[in-house]
Amino acid sequence: MVKLRYVHFEGEVNWYKRETIHGSFQNTNLEALSTFIIADENDMKFLRCSPFLRRLKCLLASELNPSKPYYYPTLNFLNHLESLSIIFSACGIISNLISLPLTLRKLTLTYFKLNSKEMKMIGELPKLEVLKLESSGIEDYEWNPNEDEFQQLRFLKLGYMGVQLNVSSDHFPRLEQLVLTQFRTSIPSSLGYIPTLVKIEVRWCEKQVEESASEIQEEQKEYGNELLKKFLGRIQN
Repeated sequence: MVKLRYVHFEGEVNWYKRETIHGSFQNTNLEALSTFIIADENDMKFLRCSPFLRRLKCLLASELNPSKPYYYPTLNFLNHLESLSIIFSACGIISNLISLPLTLRKLTLTYFKLNSKEMKMIGELPKLEVLKLESSGIEDYEWNPNEDEFQQLRFLKLGYMGVQLNVSSDHFPRLEQLVLTQFRTSIPSSLGYIPTLVKIEVRWCEKQVEESASEIQEEQKEYGNELLKKFLGRIQN
């Protein structure tokens, strides 16, 4: 198995302790792994046997011992990781992201409750181009990024969220595509002034979200910007 490069599990998997403790799965060629359960330090030992991972999809869980708090991994040792997807299995419990690899270009977080410190850590990832927040929440239901964050972000997806976007064109200077799925609050008109933005997708959102997307497109047309397109899905009543 030393030449194995890609591992995908249809369900979820966590590695047996004896496999990781004795180092029987040392594989420096493994580049992609999904969907892997991280419940304790023993699961982390498995990841440390694959230091050249480029893509990882994992599930944070405590099902091996429900009486213990959730284990939050430190993943910054994966300094070749470009794509990371984390599903937090305890919806409604406050998450606690400790660190993220600075090499990340794509990040997907599902069922997280993020505070301002965690959002700042995400925003300061120097190579991040794609960010997807699915069924997640942000502290105080407001997103207030700083202007020095998300400097390379090109694709932003917010799904099944109710958060106020206190953002402007200065916050996402390279954003090309914005996707909102079952979103509940209006899109700030200032996002329309991002010079690189070419597409807004609104799927199954509240009526005010669709209306704000249409207003942004019409306003940009008045300024001669014919490049910005929008896609409107079915509106949730």
